[in-house]
Amino acid sequence: MEAGTSARAISHRVSVRGPMKWYVAYTRPRHERAVCERLLHEGFEAWLALAIVSRRSNGGLRKTSTPLFPRHLFVRCYLEMYNHLALITTPGVIRLMEDEPGRFLVVPDEQILLLRRLCEADVTIERAVYHAGQRVEVVGGPLAGLTGVMRKDRPSELLIPMHALKECVAVTIGETQMIPVSDVSESS
Repeated sequence: MEAGTSARAISHRVSVRGPMKWYVAYTRPRHERAVCERLLHEGFEAWLALAIVSRRSNGGLRKTSTPLFPRHLFVRCYLEMYNHLALITTPGVIRLMEDEPGRFLVVPDEQILLLRRLCEADVTIERAVYHAGQRVEVVGGPLAGLTGVMRKDRPSELLIPMHALKECVAVTIGETQMIPVSDVSESS
């Protein structure tokens, strides 16, 4: 009887655990890459969102990658006591980000997939402040299917909100690749 009870307790513990979640680690300035490497080496699933930017140098314009969200990187794990301790004691990590009620900030898988898609596409992306504008859907190019807000003052810039992070990502994209969302629903 006890063996059956303990088996139920073990299976109950596993089901309560649920799926792994993405958390946001806050790092020392300019330590994002080193911390990401350390976490990967320790067995965590870590990801650093990088944006390609153009910088002027002595040789002219050159492209380089820079963190899209400075001092932030994403870590996917079960956040139990030992994992939490391993994360916050990793050299370069200051803390895990929290939401307003004081719980650790969880970024939904869909937002991580969207961020990865944006970072891997051959488009210019950067952090931005949200602005009101026309809701549009991208109908062409590597970002087809994405929806966001097209700014009135910059019609070639698409703002994609990252709700969990309370940030926006601005994507420079051709106006001809976007159509208003209301047109999408009327045509389908």
